[in-house]
Parts: sequence; C-alpha cells; structure tokens
Amino acid sequence: MPDNEYSAGRKEDKPELEEIQEFEEDDFKKELNEENIIVFGENLVKDYEIGDFIVRAVDNVSLKIKVGEFIAIMGPSGAGKTTLLNLLGGLDSPNKGRIYNQGVKISDMNQESLTTFRLMNSGFIFQNYNLISSLTAEENIMFPLMLSGMKFDKQRERAIKLLEDVRLGDRREHLPFQLSAGEQQRVAIARAVANDPPIILADEPTANLDKKTSQFIRDIFKLLKEDKKTIIIATHDDELIALADKIISFDEGKIISEERISN
Repeated sequence: MPDNEYSAGRKEDKPELEEIQEFEEDDFKKELNEENIIVFGENLVKDYEIGDFIVRAVDNVSLKIKVGEFIAIMGPSGAGKTTLLNLLGGLDSPNKGRIYNQGVKISDMNQESLTTFRLMNSGFIFQNYNLISSLTAEENIMFPLMLSGMKFDKQRERAIKLLEDVRLGDRREHLPFQLSAGEQQRVAIARAVANDPPIILADEPTANLDKKTSQFIRDIFKLLKEDKKTIIIATHDDELIALADKIISFDEGKIISEERISN
C-alpha cells in the first residue's frame, strides 16, 4: 500500500514539474528576445568517433549572437569551425549543451524537425558549393523553394531574379560542371538566400576563388549585412573579416578570444 501511495504521488508530481520547466523555458526565451539574441549556445560539446578514437570537435563552447550581427570565426584548419557552424545552423546536433535559434530550442530536435526548421531559417554557403550535380543553376535555386511549398511559377521567377542579382542570368540552364568555381559559388549563395532566411552561415566562401570573384562575393556579403541579415562566417579572408562586428578566434574546439569591432 505505501508503495502504491508513493507511486501515485510521483505521478501527480510529474505534471507539476513539467509545468515548472515549461515556465522556466518561456521565461528564458523571453530573456533572449529582450536581449535581441538570435542564436544562443551554451556548453556545447560535439564528439566524433574515428575508429577507436573519439575526437572532440567542439569543446564546451558558449556564445550569444545578436540579430543583424556579422560574426567572423577565425582559426586553423581542423580547429572545429565547420562543426560549430553546423551546430548553430541546425545541420548537426550537439552531444551536450543547448542551442536556441530564434527562440527555438533546436539542440533537442530530431533530424526531420531540424531539416524543416533550417529550410526557412538558415541559409548555408559551403566551401565546396554543394550544388546538386544533376540540376541546372536555376533548378538548384528552385529546389529549396519547392521544399518550402512555393508555387512553380513563383519558384522560377524568384530563381531567375536571384541569378540576375549574382550576374548569372545567362547561365540559368547550365549544370554545375559547366560553371566555373566562382559561378558555382554564386549559384550557391543565391540558393542560400532563396527562402530569405534571417541567418546566413558560410564556411570559407572565398577560399577556392580568384581575386575578382572573391571581391564580388565580398560585395554580396556587404549587401546582406546592409539588409540586416545575421551572418556567421568562418573565413581567413581579410576583406570579409573587415565587415565583421565581432571576431571569434577558435582553436582545438574552443573559443580562444572574442573581439568586438567598431565599424
């Protein structure tokens, strides 16, 4: 009998505990909103198993990013910069810690939910472009628009405009292999902004490009900054770094320093 009473008591306590946790969560989200924080990460840890070894790519990282900030992450190859970008944008989940993206706790989401969330909320620009090889430049840009439910004629209209914006209006029917590296990256940028996401994440976007193309892409990022997009970029490009509001030095999975820049 006492066991039954104890069990019953525990069952009654559980909803009350959930209500307290929900209240605390709502209160925390309100605090983030009041501080204008769009991305919040706390005590983030990400480990990868490589054979018999465990590599810690992100090691107990905490950071706050405000709406409209341009954040440059600097560090040597293998420092964990790409992994950190993937966590903040919802491409991956941490082993430990919590991440809020626009007030939504994404660190506990399953992959299906993360895919849906980042479709409209995060635009990714990769060092190696990651275009779909069997789709034309136009179709690559239309792809995320299709996933978001936009009507076909609107998809095409949006894709054509974006291609014209990156000066590739005459390359719309070209497949990725028919485009230069710089042209592929410009298509990738157009795809990243297709759904007008508030956050843009970029991993060494000018690393493999010639000087002229790099300058053009820097100009695009300048326009994105003027458009009040929140930009988180891993880069060694001095001219991109010059656009930053804050520079984060990153090494061995940790933030070594943070420097706020007066532009």
